[in-house]
Amino acid sequence: MISQYWVDQIPAKPLSIQVRNQDGTDMNLSGYTSIEVVMVGSNNEFVDMTGSSLNTSSKSAGKLIFFWPTDRTLFPAYGDYVLQVKLSGTGKVDFTTTHPIRVKELGRTQRGNVYNR
Repeated sequence: MISQYWVDQIPAKPLSIQVRNQDGTDMNLSGYTSIEVVMVGSNNEFVDMTGSSLNTSSKSAGKLIFFWPTDRTLFPAYGDYVLQVKLSGTGKVDFTTTHPIRVKELGRTQRGNVYNR
């Protein structure tokens, strides 16, 4: 699934993230002491996630709720972004499957990986 947002959007609705094991069952994340959302922009640059937050109260069921910053956008430019969750604990670091995010701008169309006016 690909999420779609718009340039300069500050999404009001949080992003629900369900982490699953390779067999498709919900993953228990209780063994991880640090869970963070990371994202790269369309030029593979890391996006500053300051102001965002993550609700991990249901981590035993693998469910996370990501809240976007409310004071600024994470989408200053159009293109394809990639979101991922980094899971860390004593002696382990794991990453979830990536989640693509397409950021559009009114008046632009996509042809392959190139956007044209």
